[in-house]
Parts: sequence; C-alpha cells; structure tokens
Amino acid sequence: MFRPVSETDEPALGEIRLQRAASWRRLLAWTIDGVGLALFTGLLFRAGAAITGLSPGKASPESGIDWIVDVATRHGAVLVLLAAFLSLSGFVYATLSHALMGATLGKRAVGLRVVTRLGVRPSLARSAVRSLLAVVSLGLLGLGALAAFFTRSHRSLHDLLSGTYVVEPP
Repeated sequence: MFRPVSETDEPALGEIRLQRAASWRRLLAWTIDGVGLALFTGLLFRAGAAITGLSPGKASPESGIDWIVDVATRHGAVLVLLAAFLSLSGFVYATLSHALMGATLGKRAVGLRVVTRLGVRPSLARSAVRSLLAVVSLGLLGLGALAAFFTRSHRSLHDLLSGTYVVEPP
C-alpha cells in the first residue's frame, strides 16, 4: 500500500513510503517533455512539407515558425494532422516511457517517476490508460493536469483515474 512520507508515524510491515512530487518538478518535467515533442513534431513536419512540395526552399526568408503557422492556416487539414500526430506521438512516448522505465525523459531529468499504489512502475495497459487520459486532459485546456497543483494529494486527474502516483524516488 502506498502512503506519503510522514515524520510522525512508522511505516507498517510491507508499506511503501515515497515522497509525492513537488509541483515545480512536475511542471519542469512537462516543459522538458513538451519541448522535446514539439521539436520532434516540427522536424517531421518540415520533412513532410519538403516531400509534398509545401516547403519554402532554402533561399526563402519564410522558413521559421512563421512559415509553419502560414502553412497550417492556409491548409486546415495540415493543422488537424499536426495536432493528431502530436497527440499520438505524445501518447506513445508517455505510454512506453512509463511502462518500460517508470518515467519520461523529462521526469527522469528532474528525478521523478510514476508508480502504482504498490510502488512499482505501471503495466503497459495502465500506462496506456494514463496516457490516453492525459492526452484528453491536455485537449481540454489542461484542466485535468492542473488538478495536481490544487488537490491535497497532488495528483492529476489522469493519475487519480489510472491509479498512479508521480513520486520522488528515495
């Protein structure tokens, strides 16, 4: 059984004591993962644009974020595909990272991991449910993820519903 760390009481036999993740660490981990996924998606977007002929070319001054926004607004389907790809890649990345390593690269960088109430990393199925709920939560303006900052348990909605905890390992 998982319980937060407390200085006043002794752990019971078989009880696991882990420190819940600080909000600032979670936010930093989300930022690291988000920047990484955005860069990965941007590179693939550029490669896809070059293949389809939407690329501005090397000599064009329109080659940065302005060009990406321009293409996305002129070609609505591109924006939908970009959002779908970003969601899918985020889902796969988080699912495999949590199930195989117990943390994404961002969580690892700030010293966090995802565990079940037994203190072990989530199974592939539990990790997939958690990741799907996280993608839905982010699609709803991040409201489910914001719960981690305002609830006593410091758990996001996707953690509550999937039975996981983001903790600082001992």
